[in-house]
Amino acid sequence: MEEKKVFAGSGKIVTSWKRGISICLDDIQNYATKSKNGKFYVNLNVIDLKEPNQWGKNVSVEVNTWKPNQTTRETQRSYQKPQQGTQQPSYTAQQRPNTPENFIDDSGDLWFNDENIPF
Repeated sequence: MEEKKVFAGSGKIVTSWKRGISICLDDIQNYATKSKNGKFYVNLNVIDLKEPNQWGKNVSVEVNTWKPNQTTRETQRSYQKPQQGTQQPSYTAQQRPNTPENFIDDSGDLWFNDENIPF
């Protein structure tokens, strides 16, 4: 079931990777949650609109009201981080930890070389 969307603000696309937005803190303060560090946070979704609205805004901001359900919490609890000093995982030849010692230069497998690069 999809939850009701809570409008938090709007904005405009500035560049392909940057969005300029304005949000109303009065509208979202009830959705703030206190973190372990004592600060308050609100999870937001920034959505590019297909077409600008009547005010020329092409970005919408809404409160992310998603909460994990019971099965998600149980799944998260079922995983436990290994204790220090316990047996290290055994790796096969194809499953080695990503460290500089295990680096394999496979760039020769690429289909292009310096003459084929178009720039």
